[in-house]
Amino acid sequence: MNDLKKFRGVVPPLVTPVTPDGSLDEAAVGRIIDHLVAGGVDGVFILGTTGESASVPMEMRSRFARIAAEHLRGRALLYVGIGDNCFANSVAAAADAFSHGADAVVAQLPSYYPLNPDEVFAYYNSLADRLAGPLFLYNIPMTTHMSIPVDVVVRLASHPRIVGFKDSENNADRMYEVAGRLLGREAFSLFVGVGVLSACGLLMGMDGVVPSSGNVAPRSWRAMCDAATRGDRAEVERLQIEVNRLAQVFQRDRTLGQSLAALKAVMSILGLCGTSMLPPLQPVSSEAVDAIRTDLTALGLCTADSRPTEGSN
Repeated sequence: MNDLKKFRGVVPPLVTPVTPDGSLDEAAVGRIIDHLVAGGVDGVFILGTTGESASVPMEMRSRFARIAAEHLRGRALLYVGIGDNCFANSVAAAADAFSHGADAVVAQLPSYYPLNPDEVFAYYNSLADRLAGPLFLYNIPMTTHMSIPVDVVVRLASHPRIVGFKDSENNADRMYEVAGRLLGREAFSLFVGVGVLSACGLLMGMDGVVPSSGNVAPRSWRAMCDAATRGDRAEVERLQIEVNRLAQVFQRDRTLGQSLAALKAVMSILGLCGTSMLPPLQPVSSEAVDAIRTDLTALGLCTADSRPTEGSN
């Protein structure tokens, strides 16, 4: 991991905390950010997949970016997701994010039409040309149903406003290929977007991680990155096992959407936000919350009588 790069380190993808009526829970935004900053993160990423970005109205996206920037006060970098099926919406979202103080914006592929490699290149190249600040490419075929070809990433890495790549494709061979072709570029950062591949990526020298469980245990992820910087393989691998166990609490036997709801349940038990979700996703049941509390207690992350944050469903 290159300590000299601006875009690096631990960058958890925040949940989007909402009230039962679907409004942004601004107090919870502050609590989550303070929790992450206290845990030593290098940045926060709002309006990504973990943040239910596809379900967040444009006005709420703008307010979330403004509130996050105001509450961070420069204590960590702010990454803002701008991905949208409408190109103009992404351009407008980026301009809005930068106006609020975002350090970089992040865009996955539009997902309605299948795209060939040349079309993928043209999309990102045109988007970067329209922006006033740094852009991260975001590969997440689980939601876009397409993978950004490594050849295309290499071509795009030469664009002056494309500064990094967040790869959330659960493919270790691909990660090795990306690292082999792009690792070491001074102006281009590589982020591991798959929790279980983080130790492997950090030990090969990738610049950072974007872990959903970082919402809960930022200190563990800070320790993992620091251990990787020291070259302490045993500690990195030990911490990988630790964060894997935590991730299983909300991911095990669940779809992507269900795991996001369960993650909010974890955070509600820890007093960070409520469990409310934006449609079409639904909050977990009270029985599921109880089971999650039992799992967290077994991991030593809460007590058996911890109650969910007020206002949760």
